[in-house]
Amino acid sequence: MSGPDDEDDKPTVVLDLNALKKQKLKQEEELANIAQELEFAVSNQDSSSGSSLETPEIQVETHKKMRVILFDFQSQFFETSLNQFPQTGFEFHIAKTLPELNKLLAFKETQIIVFNYDANPKAVGQLCAQIKVKFPLSKTIIIAKNISPEKAKIHAQSPAGAKGYYQLPIVKEKMEKELVRVFNS
Repeated sequence: MSGPDDEDDKPTVVLDLNALKKQKLKQEEELANIAQELEFAVSNQDSSSGSSLETPEIQVETHKKMRVILFDFQSQFFETSLNQFPQTGFEFHIAKTLPELNKLLAFKETQIIVFNYDANPKAVGQLCAQIKVKFPLSKTIIIAKNISPEKAKIHAQSPAGAKGYYQLPIVKEKMEKELVRVFNS
């Protein structure tokens, strides 16, 4: 007779290790492609500059807004929380794919790229490191749920370090101060 403590009656979880390995490999390939796509964008940008026949895509405004790119890679965080960001004085662009990010990074003036660290920490680290080297006018901010000042200070010293760190939740006034601080740094 079996009782309530019988091991056979308890739910069992079966892991498919091969499927997990394939998924991990796929993610690593996607991250490797990030580097290639960014390098491709940089080399295209360098080879196309200098032509006197080019017409600028972005018109200069008399009152410029701070340009902020929200990179929503593998998430919808920025898309759903855009209304929580300060609106006055900022020009927000949401990029969901690497080609979109590459296009936005080609902008030849100071801009901020905001990454959601919780969505894909490895990709954020690789992108921050590459942007720092290849796009010196672009400054990065990493936002995350659990980022302490100590963790931010240590991470800022790494090759993937960002100019700014912000702990969620988003508070408009606090976010505005961080965006302005990083923009002016």
